[in-house]
Amino acid sequence: MAGHVIHLNTTVASDPEQIWGVLTDVEHASQVLRSVTASRQLTDGPYDVGTAWEEQRVMFGHHGVEELHVVESDPPFRTLQEARLGHDTVRTAYSLTPTRDGQTRLSMTATAVMKERSRAGKAAWKFFGGLSYESTRRALQHDLEDIAREAERRSAS
Repeated sequence: MAGHVIHLNTTVASDPEQIWGVLTDVEHASQVLRSVTASRQLTDGPYDVGTAWEEQRVMFGHHGVEELHVVESDPPFRTLQEARLGHDTVRTAYSLTPTRDGQTRLSMTATAVMKERSRAGKAAWKFFGGLSYESTRRALQHDLEDIAREAERRSAS
């Protein structure tokens, strides 16, 4: 069962490589993303499938530290990250598409997958899940704005 599915996108005045550099700089996420208060890489090496890190933020109503893992990486065009939150998995996919005018379309899809919840847990989600949707959508929109701002800043440097 999928809980919330949130699709967002923006156009960034930067090339995919600059945006990719911001997306994959997990060690400095708390300096770029206003919704992340702390970040720490758990694995060695560059960003790729298997990279893991911790972030402290609010996502789908969950407050606190979550551990994220890269499960797909196609630099500099697509990545998929997963985080376990109790019985749920949150998947966040980023896609970068160059435009004809030298900008990049940055798209994000975040999905809460709830296949391990009990019937009572699924029923509770149907009743109360909407309460966290709008705040989560706003936080993700802020993430896109922050990523765009940092990529544009790096491009200007």
